[in-house]
Amino acid sequence: MGAARRWAAPLLPADVRDPVVLVVSELVTNAVAADAAAGAADDIKVELVVDPAGRHVALAVTDASDDPLPEAPVTVPADENGGRGLLLVKALAYDHGWAPRTCGGKCVWALFRCPSAVQRWAVSSPQRLECADAA
Repeated sequence: MGAARRWAAPLLPADVRDPVVLVVSELVTNAVAADAAAGAADDIKVELVVDPAGRHVALAVTDASDDPLPEAPVTVPADENGGRGLLLVKALAYDHGWAPRTCGGKCVWALFRCPSAVQRWAVSSPQRLECADAA
């Protein structure tokens, strides 16, 4: 998972780097386990999209398992070694979910808002949009 964190970190805006890198690590860890359970290898794909305006980051991680994403637990006993990944995703992402892939497997996604860009965007006056076909 270290390779996924090192790949993602330099691509991200500073104000969301830490939470997105943590979620990348969690989702890739889950995908590796899902692939192993499905008997697949090398089926994991990670996609990271940074909105050109710097307001949002989208993360998608695919794996070979057709098993649905479980609900995040409400709590995890302190003596448990795992089970907190989806709690972290739920806490850090603006939104998250999953979808089955048409070729089999699933895609788990998370969306993040960039706080400083959202604040800049919220206080700036909206620009008038014009249709290119308008005469």
